[in-house]
Amino acid sequence: MHWLYIHFPCLQLDSSLQPRDAQGPCVLIRQGRVVQNNQAARENGIAIGTGLAQAALLCHDLTIANYQLRQEQQLLKQLAHELYQLSATLYLYPPQGLLFKTQDMRRLYRDMAHYWHSLQQPLQRRHLSYFYAAAHTPLAAQILALAHKNQLCQSAQEATRLLDQLPIDEAGFSPVLNEQLQRLGLRLLGQVQALSRPKLGKKLGIELVQHLQHLYHEQPVALPAYRPQEYFSQQLPLLYEVEHSPGLRFPLSRLLQAMEAFLHSRQLQVARVKLGLIYREQDATWLQIGSAAGEYQAKLWLDLIMLRLEQLELNAPVIGLHLKGHQQGSREVVNQSLFDTTPTSQLNPGQLLGRLQNKLGNHCIQHLGLCDDYRPEHSTYNQQWQHLDNRQQTQKHPTSALRPSILLPLPRMLAGKPRYGWQQLQGPERIQSGWWDNQAICRDYFIMRNPQGQLCWLFRNHQEEWFIHGYFA
Repeated sequence: MHWLYIHFPCLQLDSSLQPRDAQGPCVLIRQGRVVQNNQAARENGIAIGTGLAQAALLCHDLTIANYQLRQEQQLLKQLAHELYQLSATLYLYPPQGLLFKTQDMRRLYRDMAHYWHSLQQPLQRRHLSYFYAAAHTPLAAQILALAHKNQLCQSAQEATRLLDQLPIDEAGFSPVLNEQLQRLGLRLLGQVQALSRPKLGKKLGIELVQHLQHLYHEQPVALPAYRPQEYFSQQLPLLYEVEHSPGLRFPLSRLLQAMEAFLHSRQLQVARVKLGLIYREQDATWLQIGSAAGEYQAKLWLDLIMLRLEQLELNAPVIGLHLKGHQQGSREVVNQSLFDTTPTSQLNPGQLLGRLQNKLGNHCIQHLGLCDDYRPEHSTYNQQWQHLDNRQQTQKHPTSALRPSILLPLPRMLAGKPRYGWQQLQGPERIQSGWWDNQAICRDYFIMRNPQGQLCWLFRNHQEEWFIHGYFA
C-alpha cells in the first residue's frame, strides 16, 4: 500500500459554518440544485441533487448559499498547506480531493494507523466531513474513497477485493462506457476485470483498458506535487449577510487562525494585513491594518482589526472576506528571564502602538527622531509611525553637548540681558551653521537658572539680543 486519498464532499459548507449554524439545516446551491448539505439538512430529507423549490418545501428554516468553485479550490489549498506539515508528498485533486504518498512517511510513523491518526487531527479540529481509502495505486485509492469505503487496505490483494465488488457506476468510467458495460450485462467491476483485455480493447476501446490498468497496477501520478505558497492570501464566503461589523468577528477569527498556522510553520510574522469586505452588488472595501512591531498570533490581529471595524460603517451587507498578509519578516523571539515576574498579559511596546494606531488612526501616532544638523530647529523631526524595529541602531548625533528636553516652537525674546537673579551654569557654546540653505544662524548658547529656579537654554545673537529657546526638565 502506497497511496491514501481523502475526499471532502462538503468542504466549502463545512468551512463556512459557525457553531450555531451546525445545528440548523444548511445547503449550497448550484444551478438550482443542492450540491452540498449538512447533517441537519439530510435529516429533513434534503439530498444531493434536490431542487431548490423542493428543498424549501421540505424545510422552512433552511439556510441557502451559492456554491463557489474557486472558493472551494482555495480552501483545498489551505487544507493541503496544513497537512503538508504532516506528510512530505501530496497532490491536489480539485476541488475536493487530496492524494498522499504514504511510502515516504513510513520511517517517520511506526505504522499506517499512527500516520492516519496524525492526519485526522487537523481535519477534526476543522469539523470537516470526509471519506478516505488507502490502496496500492492512486486511482484505486481515489475510487474507493469516492465510493465511501473508508478502508486502509494493508495489501494489494485487499484493495483488489474491494475494487472487484464495486458497482460499474462507481468505478469511475465515463457515462458512455458505463452504459456500454451495463448493456453487456456487467454489473460489478470484478466482472469487467475478469474479461480478456485485448477483447475489451477491440470491442469498447483503449480507454477502458487504460482505466483498468491504472486501477489495478501501479502508475505514476501525472500531477505535480503540492508546494506551499510564499504569501498568505485567502477568501471566505459567508452563509449570512452581515450588516454590522461585530458579526464579522467569528469568520475573521477563522481567517486569522489560518494565517497564524501559515506564519507559524515558517517562523514569520507580518507587519500589515489587508482586509477586503466583499459586497453583493458593490465594489469591495479594502482596509489596511498595521502592527507597529509585527505579529503572527490570530488573537492579537483580531483585536486590532475589530478596533478598526468599530469605527467603520458598512456600505452594504458583507457576503465574504478576503485577507492578505503583507510585509512578511522573521519572527522576533523575546527571551524572558526564568524569574521574570512581569504579567504575561502585559502589552509590549509594539502591541500598544498597534492598538493606538487602529483606535486613533495612523496620523495620530508619530515618532521623533534626530537629524545630523547643529541648528536646534532642524535637529529633530517627527513623522507618522510605520514599523517598530527593535534591532534598529542608535542614530549618530551631530553633538554630545547638553540639549533641553523642551524646545520652544519659536525663541522667546527677553527684554534685556539676564542679570539679577539669573545664574550662569554653562556656556557660551557657539552655533554657526545653515549657510547652504539660506537659513543661517550665528548664536552663543548658555545654560542658566532663572529667578524661579528653572533651568533655561538661552542664546545671544550677533546683535546682542537675548532669547529663551528651551527648558531642561
